[in-house]
Amino acid sequence: MSKFNNPFSIDRAEQLGDELFKFFAHHKNLDGLLKRKSLMVQGGRGSGKTMFFLYHTYKTQKSEALNCGKTFDEFISSHDLIGIHFRCDSNFVPGFQHKGLDDKEWQGIFAHFLNLSLSKQLLEIILDINSQVKNNPSIDFTISNESNGLFDRNDLNSFEMLHSVIKSEEIKIIRYVNNVGRVEQPVLTSNGLLLNIIANCIINQEGYQGKTIHIFVDEYENLLEYQQVLINTLIKHPSPTIFNIGTRNEGVKTFSTLAAGESIAQPHDYSHFNIEDFKKEEFEELISEICRKRLQRIDALKDYKDDSPELNIKFYLREESLSQELQRIFENDKAKEYINLRHNFESKTSKYTKSELGELSKVSDPIIMRLIIILIDRGNSLKDLIAEFNKFQNKEKSKFDDWIHNNKHGILYLLFKETGKKKFYYGYNTYISLSSGIIRYFIELCEVAFRNASRNGFEFDHPRPISPKEQSDAAKYVSRYKLNDVETYAPFSRELMQFTKLLGGIFEKLHRNQKLSEPEQNHFSTDYERLSSSARSFLSNAVLYSILQKRDETKDKSDAIDSNTSEYHLNHIYAPYFEISPRKKRKLHIKHHLFEALISGDLEKAEVAANKIIGDKDKTLDNGQLHIKDLF
Repeated sequence: MSKFNNPFSIDRAEQLGDELFKFFAHHKNLDGLLKRKSLMVQGGRGSGKTMFFLYHTYKTQKSEALNCGKTFDEFISSHDLIGIHFRCDSNFVPGFQHKGLDDKEWQGIFAHFLNLSLSKQLLEIILDINSQVKNNPSIDFTISNESNGLFDRNDLNSFEMLHSVIKSEEIKIIRYVNNVGRVEQPVLTSNGLLLNIIANCIINQEGYQGKTIHIFVDEYENLLEYQQVLINTLIKHPSPTIFNIGTRNEGVKTFSTLAAGESIAQPHDYSHFNIEDFKKEEFEELISEICRKRLQRIDALKDYKDDSPELNIKFYLREESLSQELQRIFENDKAKEYINLRHNFESKTSKYTKSELGELSKVSDPIIMRLIIILIDRGNSLKDLIAEFNKFQNKEKSKFDDWIHNNKHGILYLLFKETGKKKFYYGYNTYISLSSGIIRYFIELCEVAFRNASRNGFEFDHPRPISPKEQSDAAKYVSRYKLNDVETYAPFSRELMQFTKLLGGIFEKLHRNQKLSEPEQNHFSTDYERLSSSARSFLSNAVLYSILQKRDETKDKSDAIDSNTSEYHLNHIYAPYFEISPRKKRKLHIKHHLFEALISGDLEKAEVAANKIIGDKDKTLDNGQLHIKDLF
């Protein structure tokens, strides 16, 4: 048997190498973002920021053009953007601090390093152009005076020599950073000066005047505050290099520049785009195209037409009906779980005769049966329920239409809990919901789902839908390791893990609420203005790591108690772990003092707060109390 080739086994843009352009999915929302003004791209880790930046670099654009049959000269003539990628390595950039120097001193040192690193990349592009261009003009070295002046030399007369000197200077500054006080500090260059000298050298020459030079600063959130000030200054004053930044949500530490009282602001200094703000249908379009490109690289599928079902991820992630889901709980009307539900239903309606109950006595649908029990527990009159159900059966306008629409999915989760069965997480729409707008999550879910299927004989020579169990096992596996990842989110890993488990535990208990007062609760709002500064900082960190996703508040009738404009969604990728709904449905309001208790680190105090949030609405099925020991 040949080795199974999983099209989703690579989930990081950096791993795609020279063939990255073959994986890049175009979408109308991404068109026109790069202009002659800086761009801030936001989104959680894995949302596609790096993919977007790397695709627009000189190297990738060149590879794509040559792969499409263009000559190098055609590529140079037709592409107006020269892009350079700079990753703010979390293992490297924090090294530019302390060691007996203050931030002001480090600011000059880091500015010099950034200058050298970016200038080296830009020079490598010039050298590449000059070595390959034939019909277009080459780029002449017109910056001898500036280069010699910056490095106190008189022999710099070519791009090759300047490149060699810059590489040497880069080694010197890195050596100094690692040995402050033991080696002499190199002579520093001003923030962005060398880079802009080289950039102007390019765009002032014939054949290159219409080009723009973009620097893509990725993982901006890893930069220290003083380092962000340096980049902000380059955004504020492009001359001519245009700086674009990619950052996680809440990753911007400051908007200040080097000038006192000056800051960058949207839309004057930069445009803003959040990848997680794709509408559901737009995100689905993007995901479908990403998956098609990956599936089409499989040998067995490469000759299929673009619109073939086998290249559509929906073919593999099939949905099932609600009745099929219910079969996993009840199997048939003789199953003990169904009989227990029927007995409960009959006990709730026992004071009425079958004649009085009418159509209500003939109910066999478990969802409707459980709904009636819920409605009675909520205090609805059985007489009114009988009347409304008769209307419903006669296809007349009835409250049952809304009751079923609003509660059927919540009832499904409740029934799984009450019968001790495990809820499956499968189907294209569920995977979309679990992904929470983050592309990598969808890819990771697919990777594990296809891997599970391959263990059961799946091959692309004979493609088939992935079974609900194979998909669900994948969802639970990914959910579990994503939760475990929280322990790596320094410096608040312990507190964030405690909070995530507490919040998930609260939502899990609310999914068991016998009255199902608010079905499928999985996000919350709070009195943000009344939170302490430390609590606000905690919220910001939870958003930074995509544990929570901040969204504009969805107004409904119950929102009168809350004047906030934001709500916080527990990332839906955790839903299978806690066995809660990944759909965006109902929210919970958490009072500010209870939220403070949840994040206090005092588990006993947090348990009390959690149970106050849950309330004492329903003590059955251990619904009313959350126990810390069960979560940790």
